[in-house]
Amino acid sequence: MRQIAWVVLSVFGALALVNVFRERWMSAVFDAGVVALLLLTLWRNARGQSTQAIQLMVLSLALGLAALMFAGQGLYDEAPMAYPTLVVLAAMLGARRLTRALVLFLLASLVLVFVLDQNGILPSIQDSPPWIRLAELALILLVTWMLVQMISNDLTQAIAQLESEKRALLVSRQEIERLVHSDALTGLPNRLLGRDRLEQLLVQRVEDGRIVAVVFLDLDNFKTINDSLGHAAGDALLLQVAVKLRSVLRDTDTVARISGDEFVILLGNLKSEHGIATVITKLTRVFREAFNVNGMDVLVTASMGITVSPRDGEDVDRLLKNADLAMYDAKESGRNTFRFFNTGMNDSVAEQLHLAAGLRTALGNGELCLHYQPQIDFEAGRIVGAEALLRWQHPERGFIPPATFIPVAERCGLIHEIGDWVLRQACLDAQSWREQGLGDLTVAVNVSPLQLRREDFDVVVATALAASGLPGDALELELTESSLVLDTRDLVDMLQRVRRHGVRIAIDDFGTGYSNLGYLRRLSVHRLKIDRSFVDRICADANDEALVRAIVEMAHCLNLSVVAEGVEDAAALQRLRELGCEFGQGYYWSPAVPEVDFVTLVRTKVL
Repeated sequence: MRQIAWVVLSVFGALALVNVFRERWMSAVFDAGVVALLLLTLWRNARGQSTQAIQLMVLSLALGLAALMFAGQGLYDEAPMAYPTLVVLAAMLGARRLTRALVLFLLASLVLVFVLDQNGILPSIQDSPPWIRLAELALILLVTWMLVQMISNDLTQAIAQLESEKRALLVSRQEIERLVHSDALTGLPNRLLGRDRLEQLLVQRVEDGRIVAVVFLDLDNFKTINDSLGHAAGDALLLQVAVKLRSVLRDTDTVARISGDEFVILLGNLKSEHGIATVITKLTRVFREAFNVNGMDVLVTASMGITVSPRDGEDVDRLLKNADLAMYDAKESGRNTFRFFNTGMNDSVAEQLHLAAGLRTALGNGELCLHYQPQIDFEAGRIVGAEALLRWQHPERGFIPPATFIPVAERCGLIHEIGDWVLRQACLDAQSWREQGLGDLTVAVNVSPLQLRREDFDVVVATALAASGLPGDALELELTESSLVLDTRDLVDMLQRVRRHGVRIAIDDFGTGYSNLGYLRRLSVHRLKIDRSFVDRICADANDEALVRAIVEMAHCLNLSVVAEGVEDAAALQRLRELGCEFGQGYYWSPAVPEVDFVTLVRTKVL
């Protein structure tokens, strides 16, 4: 706006000088008036009144040119030649309505001059010298060229900017497309792209009649690596796994990362299931060698679930679900293995979902209860305590074994709520025995490994003791060896906090796990419980007897007492006494019974 105003102001200033030189005083006055209006336009524009400035400039130029034509040579005057330039100027400044009004005004001025000429009122007479006319025409041409050049430059810059923005938009779209369909960490296809490629493979399978396989791969114990080495190390491990998985597959195969440590591998164009076995062998080899993470060799294993189309389905969701189920079956089978999907897995999942739903209401409905199996002091020949065992009496399905519903409770997260209830109820019952004059009986409560991972587990124990009034040394927590395999400083600290309340620690099923003697010292264990699998054949198998003897002698060397589980007959009891075992429990005395029956059993001392 400012540039155009100065250009036009310069032109009319030059025309004013020319008209003064030619003694065309009227035209010079008109030119000077236009110059004044243009100066006013620049002043308004400087104050930010751009719209008013545009209108004022176009109006001043239109009036000035028309006045010059009327005061000059009429139809032969050079002023109308600038009309097109003025229209272009108004259009370029974006004043559409003003441009339309301007065109009408300029046409009207030409018609008016023509009418005045035809009626002899203002005859059009060509009286300019040739050099003056040449100068004026050249000036008009130069101004028109300057304005057109300015418009051309603006358009060129606008087009270049649009092209640049278009290229940036294309790059941005490509990046968005990559981010939408790729995993940010590994660069592998993500869940969305994996689903899309599986759909394409299934369409192709229909056309070529071959089979498609989906492999669901999950790293074993990845959370432990993340927690112990840090998330950065976990990410580095995932990157290496992604590279190795990609390296053993065909170019036509797809490996996608669908969540934290879960990968899906899509195999298409397979003639038979023998080709799947070949790929699984290659995938297994990937995890035989250690991964180097931050200078440390880390051994990682994987569990894999495999489903095949069309045998197991031809729908994307069904195939992914079936492969996931097969992977979880591989996890439950000991991990570091693979399983093919079978229809029985769906039935198992439905059963677990049904049990999980029932467990959510079992506590509130009073379906869960505790039974107690007495523990016997061999030397005194009397009951000194009991192990609390959880029972579920379903209103429709009847008795459901703990081995069936406890794993479900652990998987669905209900183990904490159920475990807290068991602990509270066992403490209340044990304190009730004392108040009934049954002696200083102790109660043993089994603890899930998941409960030990809670930061406030010691608070739960302390709360149960305080609410019941039971002394801490009357409570014994039984931990399985499997829960101590991943022995960490956090676990040691947790159990030390628990022991501050006087609570005793026992290792259940000793001899069936890793039998790591180190944790017996770090955890300050009080008792070992010999697994019933050794006790059952203690009189029939010399090896089992030797194992029991070794456990008893080792425990005594560590100042630990020993409880034998599963004592079924007098011969086994006698042999355990000879080997130095102090305590026992089993059907020889009594199975686990309801709390009322246990009280009766203690009172009558029928052993």
